[in-house]
Amino acid sequence: MASPLSGLASASPAQAPSIDLAFTPSGETLGFMVAASLSSAGLTATPSPLSWSSAYQRVFYESALNFSEGGYDAYLYVQALEPQVNPFAPLYALVAGSEGSVAANLTDYERTGSGAFLAAAETAIYEAYYELPILYIKPLWAVSPGLSGLNPTCSAYYPFPWDWSGIDNVTYLEYGIQPSTVLPLFGSSGLPAYAVFQPLVQPTSSGYEPCLAVNWTEENYTTWVIQLRSGVRFQNGEPMTADDVVWSVKTAMDPVTGSVVGGFYRDVLGDDVKFVLSNGTSYYSNGTTSSPQGEVVALSDQVVEFKLPRPFSLFYPLFMSSVYVYPMSSLAKIGDLELMNSAFSRGSSAVGTGPYQIVGIRPGAYVLRAFQGYWNGSARVKHVTVAFSTVSAAQAIGMLEKGEVQVVSYDFWPYQFYGYGQANATVKWLTGQPVVYAGVLLNLNSPYWGTGAYLPASKVNPLEKSIYAQELREALSCLMPRAYFAQALFYGFAQPASSPITPLQAAYAGISLPPELSYNGSLASEDLAQVGYNSTVSGLALAAYPKSLNQGEPLHLTGFAEYQGKPLGGAIITVMAGKPFKEVQKVTTTPMGTFNLTVYPPSGSYYVELTYPGNETAMGLIPPLSSPVEGPIKVVNWWEANAIYLVVLVVLVALLVVLVFHYMASRSGR
Repeated sequence: MASPLSGLASASPAQAPSIDLAFTPSGETLGFMVAASLSSAGLTATPSPLSWSSAYQRVFYESALNFSEGGYDAYLYVQALEPQVNPFAPLYALVAGSEGSVAANLTDYERTGSGAFLAAAETAIYEAYYELPILYIKPLWAVSPGLSGLNPTCSAYYPFPWDWSGIDNVTYLEYGIQPSTVLPLFGSSGLPAYAVFQPLVQPTSSGYEPCLAVNWTEENYTTWVIQLRSGVRFQNGEPMTADDVVWSVKTAMDPVTGSVVGGFYRDVLGDDVKFVLSNGTSYYSNGTTSSPQGEVVALSDQVVEFKLPRPFSLFYPLFMSSVYVYPMSSLAKIGDLELMNSAFSRGSSAVGTGPYQIVGIRPGAYVLRAFQGYWNGSARVKHVTVAFSTVSAAQAIGMLEKGEVQVVSYDFWPYQFYGYGQANATVKWLTGQPVVYAGVLLNLNSPYWGTGAYLPASKVNPLEKSIYAQELREALSCLMPRAYFAQALFYGFAQPASSPITPLQAAYAGISLPPELSYNGSLASEDLAQVGYNSTVSGLALAAYPKSLNQGEPLHLTGFAEYQGKPLGGAIITVMAGKPFKEVQKVTTTPMGTFNLTVYPPSGSYYVELTYPGNETAMGLIPPLSSPVEGPIKVVNWWEANAIYLVVLVVLVALLVVLVFHYMASRSGR
């Protein structure tokens, strides 16, 4: 009897769209699994790790281009969400402007602040599958037991160090490479940015609280008057005044600065803005004195007035939480054009109002010291080193146990180790609300899942191309096993997402979110057939593990098998390894299609094979953490790891032998 998998068909390579899935370091583990899930339908999904700055440049500035042209096809982003509209919603509004449902509701939401309009816009995004929501995630930190006072916040993934106590010198380990900037102005979201610089209002896990602003009033959502906190000083000793706020907004709005908030500010204040300092000196964003659309005016040393060209109900908190205040003296001296690459931006001369100041930079780390002149009192932890690393979660926790670090950031994905060390009090665990969101942003300029122009069905019926594009996006969403991701990667510290806005966010108070999205391989197959691809969804998805293993190191594999959208119980998962490949481990999937195994592969490399009773091979897979370009995951033994040194040693020995031979020959010739 033939296996039901023997007729497995995939989309034609000549027709099927190729998807480069971009992601930043914090999304790497999930990114490879998402790419593997898309590949299960015969699509060509290539994992493409990028730095945060590269991803930002591709998404916001080159979005009309595909990945190979310097833009992006799809972008998996993982970020903590504040109580605000999805930051990518304007991209949807541009594409869906003719439909009106997204753009109109977003405009009404900004005008009135009503959560009903936001919910309607998010529902339209959901129904059109402009984005693929994946998970809501609870951040999880591993912490030294001696450190107390940690309180996770909504805005930044971080328990802020000015709340800590118990240890005077703390090393905070962040995943990734050291960023090129510490300024929130340029998108820096690391701990140095939030410890050194501060906004007008500060997001917290329960909403917003005053920070550099203590009071504000508004009239018709178009005029906002902000009272600043008195007694605040920058870390260079200068007092913070309204002029610093005016100049910070002016700098951010200048297109040559290249700030991440410039476009948002121009949307709120207009392209032509008048800036007035407390001494009456005026500046114009367009360089002329033409009638401005908006104004930012220092009414006194401690009062700033914003005049908007149209109502914006989210000025508090959305706009105010984005305004970080920098000293005017530093910004004016450096200049907008030079700011991004300046020592101020890199951190060596950075000056803010926060509780910590940067006192040293070394490769892979920033050294912070408590600012004694901080307006809210000096922090109890006097020294914080923020170190960056890409070691595994197990290695990071090992560093914690040895006392080399005191906090391991959640983006090491330490979830599988939760509870480890609690019994003997060597590790303390801290978790927060599910405010971290993971989702896939699709480039809606794509001729496949954006406009639909290149889809086979569109060539037959071009008038329906937008409908076909939506069906393809639906297929991509249906291929996401969200519940499996939540369990396999986050061990219950995550839940499937249905919207880019989390249920915790204030704008959704009393509003129902769209229904939960679930895996549906059958519907994905139908959608792919509808748009012109012959694809039977079937395959094997694996959880994350290292790209290479040392000799004798165990390999842990978890995953699931499915066929046409249904769990494939009784399937045989075989690990092949060695040179030549030989079977080293075999398990049978549970009725739910899941499996879990541990093997000790010999040297060489390995792959995983899915078979079904009848002994017919259905699929041989290179595990997803090793891209097809790199080949199978390699197991390195001592001889292979030190081969180059052995070659050098042999050459040196041979050279020595030759020298000795010549020496002996010369002596015998005498």
